[in-house]
Amino acid sequence: MVSRRNFFSITIMMLVLLVLFQFSMVLRDRQNTYDTNANLSQRVSDGEEAWSQETSRTSECFGEKKNIIFIGNASGSMGTAVTRWGTYIKQPVSFYDSLAAFEEGEGTLPQMLILESETYALGGNLVKLRKLVKQGVILVFGCLEDPKVLAENESLRKFLGIRSIVSETTELNGVRLFAGLLLGGESVYETPEKEDEKKRQDLELTVPWYQVGSGTKTYMVGLLPEESEANVKNEDLPTLIWRNGMDNGSVFAVVGDYLKDSSASGLLDGMLAEASDYTIYPIVNAQNLSMVDFPVFADENSGEIQRLYSQRTTGMVRDIMWPSLISITEQSGMKMTCFVEPQEDYLDGIEPNGSNMEFYLKQMKEQEAEAGLSLQYKAADSLADKLERDADFLKSTGSSYVYGAAFADQAELNEVWELTDSSLLKNVSTVTCGYTEDYPVVSYGTDSITLQCATSDGMNYTYRGDIRMKSIESALGYTNVMLNMQAIYWPERETDRWEIMQKQFASNLLTYWKNFSCFSNTTLSQSDARVRTFLKLDYKYSREDDEITLETSEAESSFILRTHGEEAEEIEGGRFERIEENVYLIYAEDTTVKIQVEAPDLSDYSGKN
Repeated sequence: MVSRRNFFSITIMMLVLLVLFQFSMVLRDRQNTYDTNANLSQRVSDGEEAWSQETSRTSECFGEKKNIIFIGNASGSMGTAVTRWGTYIKQPVSFYDSLAAFEEGEGTLPQMLILESETYALGGNLVKLRKLVKQGVILVFGCLEDPKVLAENESLRKFLGIRSIVSETTELNGVRLFAGLLLGGESVYETPEKEDEKKRQDLELTVPWYQVGSGTKTYMVGLLPEESEANVKNEDLPTLIWRNGMDNGSVFAVVGDYLKDSSASGLLDGMLAEASDYTIYPIVNAQNLSMVDFPVFADENSGEIQRLYSQRTTGMVRDIMWPSLISITEQSGMKMTCFVEPQEDYLDGIEPNGSNMEFYLKQMKEQEAEAGLSLQYKAADSLADKLERDADFLKSTGSSYVYGAAFADQAELNEVWELTDSSLLKNVSTVTCGYTEDYPVVSYGTDSITLQCATSDGMNYTYRGDIRMKSIESALGYTNVMLNMQAIYWPERETDRWEIMQKQFASNLLTYWKNFSCFSNTTLSQSDARVRTFLKLDYKYSREDDEITLETSEAESSFILRTHGEEAEEIEGGRFERIEENVYLIYAEDTTVKIQVEAPDLSDYSGKN
């Protein structure tokens, strides 16, 4: 039995704890300036100042740069990918439809010459190419298209480093990407045995079987079916990407369409690094997580949602989805940009209710997340009408939150650019859309608004998507993982249920991006500021003994340094972080950065052949 004295003491302690708890909650609530977008990036007209092909040759700050030459169809998929890569590394790209036209149009040697296919190396062109390689030009065969051409041309096979052609057509069971060319380490993309996982395998698996000889370095090989691979040595597997080191230059060859999309940027950066003693190039340094159509504020399709989750739509979003998203992001360390959708169907008569707005803004503030605007909808008279009605709704909530980021369907981007001065979009400085090859990964949509395309669908992991993700991370230190929630509110398949989607999303996010945790986690507005810096900057670098000097037009910019065995020891004007072996993330805090490197042990040197 508790004495009166003890009962009184316990009561006093409980009252004190209650007061302290309530006080801390009140204090936290007052300090939570939830109605302010702390991530907001100012919308300024700096698009015309961004680097362009036309101005790169005559930069007043950093002088003339070596050319990248592309021989082939400039407007084709590979030509487009090479153009974007040149923009990102700040080097001019010139296009010619033949090697003869290049010789007539260029007075200086390029740093790299990319041939769209082997057909541009036939006849007397091979002699010219051999001369360029001897002069130190890096040569890339972007896609070996016809094994018959190589079978009939021994000189070209020798130039490429091909020892033999086992078969003109071979069926692969997968692909092995070795470490070194791209960041993220070695990966095996073997066709899964489980039926529900087979959709992951979307690589090109019908290829010629080339075996390369001595003096070459292999970066990717094909994997044969188990019964066929048993009697084949690893070095004799079909080679898909390799380098033939010769004279003062390097000849790279690619089998397949890997240089025909966004994967090209990372692969070409890797080739440049492999063929050079060291290299430095700028990156965005931003990892983004985009939640499209989250949260919603209208109880649309609530009959179906009630049947599946025993709650109306808005309740399910708040009580079921939001806690799951918090758990996922806390485990991954990534920051959410949540693109608010007041309603999906503007013709059904169901209007949004803003009573949860304060709850979400407070929660996002605590999670270091950002609220953006979703311009996606299922039914409306027009996009302009949707924007007007959304503006009225947001005003009715009493919130003064300023939205700096928006999501739009790719098909509506041109219309979005025409509406950027509307009341709802006047402060938007960056727009994101789903993954597409129609636009660069990061670019200017208008002279004052950046476009950041999604790089990955958080739900649908595929092998080609993984290679593309590694390539973009290698080239830009950038990702934008997108989860579009619309299918959850309007489910058509069993897999549209949230418990299934969130499990798959969490598994993908926590598995495939862990190797890139060195890059900064950002919201879309924070990323926008970094994209602007990246697009505007110019740079150059040089070396004297063991000191590398990097000069950049933009302080607070990020770069990747790639070496061959050398280790960064000290830095002045910035800081560095080791990403993986021979790769460093450089933060340029000043416009001049000096990096001291330790010379490699020549016995371990794995650079140029």
